[in-house]
Amino acid sequence: MKFFIRTLGCKMNWLDSARLGAALQSAGHHQVADEAAADHVFVNTCTVTAEAERKSRQTVKQVQQLVPQVVVMGCSPRVEGNHWQREQGRLVFADQAALFAQFGIETDEERLPLQSRTRLPVAIQTGCDNICSFCITRIARGAHRNLPAPTIIQQIRLAEEHGIQEVILTGINLAAWGCENSRQPEQARLHELLAQILEQTTIPRIRISSIGPQFIQPGFWDVYADPRICDHLHISLQSGSPEVLARMVREHGTDEVAWMAEQARQRRPNTALVADIICGFPGETEAQHRQGLRFLDDCGFARLHVFPYSSREGTAAADYPEQVEVQRKKARAADVRQLSRQLHQRFLQQQLGKEVSVLLESSGQQGLSSNYIRVNVPDGQMGEIRRLRLDTDNLAESLDNDKLT
Repeated sequence: MKFFIRTLGCKMNWLDSARLGAALQSAGHHQVADEAAADHVFVNTCTVTAEAERKSRQTVKQVQQLVPQVVVMGCSPRVEGNHWQREQGRLVFADQAALFAQFGIETDEERLPLQSRTRLPVAIQTGCDNICSFCITRIARGAHRNLPAPTIIQQIRLAEEHGIQEVILTGINLAAWGCENSRQPEQARLHELLAQILEQTTIPRIRISSIGPQFIQPGFWDVYADPRICDHLHISLQSGSPEVLARMVREHGTDEVAWMAEQARQRRPNTALVADIICGFPGETEAQHRQGLRFLDDCGFARLHVFPYSSREGTAAADYPEQVEVQRKKARAADVRQLSRQLHQRFLQQQLGKEVSVLLESSGQQGLSSNYIRVNVPDGQMGEIRRLRLDTDNLAESLDNDKLT
């Protein structure tokens, strides 16, 4: 069988797709670069918002016009099973074991997809028990579950053996690692896992994916000081307004985030702080929107990932009063994106003249610094880590505010 995989959504979906691709190839199937040449196209769906669900359904319809057989997998069939059962001419799987059985491959949630020569995601947990009012992920991904530390370390050692230079620790609620239940953030032990990885492996770079502020313990910062940990923190924030965060049931406020920014820069002054922001959440006032902008500016984020609020059936917020009109949500998202461009330009300007560690992703072209700046390294080799001084000649990102995205 010739197959192609389309992936929508988060890093965990990307990792699931990579695992599937590796498993299919191990079973004797052939992955092709052109989906039109495939016998089967696997669509790994996302359903976290109504917009994500719409895109997933649209993608499946587009693919079905190109190939004989479409295989629908991922979060949407887990949440929207009734919809997919009504559709004909598709293979739909809400369960990975059933999917693997259909194509004659062994079920292995710990399979490591060694397809990259430079960077590799490694899952450390999955699922979530939190009850954020806008999010349906806990239904799509199930309860919080930790992967054991020995399993994680074994995977990182295997990555080392294959020449991987950077692992990206990944999860649905990553910073809740160590909790029996992610509603108990005081149990979080991500810092202890990081300490074990540092002690028991020699992988040059360890990057941390999105983290919830309420799970970060004081001991985290002693580990974060190690230069093998990338000085790049992606915070699952969602709003800069304490009142909006309370309506979101985020179980943290803005004080925890300000504390994180302060602690990170004390240990690693060049830290790039990134945040996810939802604009136009139900009940968000203009004053709260402006309050959020001020907070994001004061914290000095390096970049913001911005999303207009998208109502998701099955979540509490879908039934909240005072839903914000579409045009106002779009206008507020535009405000935050403009701030993001300004913040990113400011961050890049601050980094000029400083020495950075760059992992080359392609020979003689570009790489990423530890703090996630794209850098030109014309004479390097793929997989090499190069230390260099950042300047306008080797900076691969525009300092022109109008061109920043």
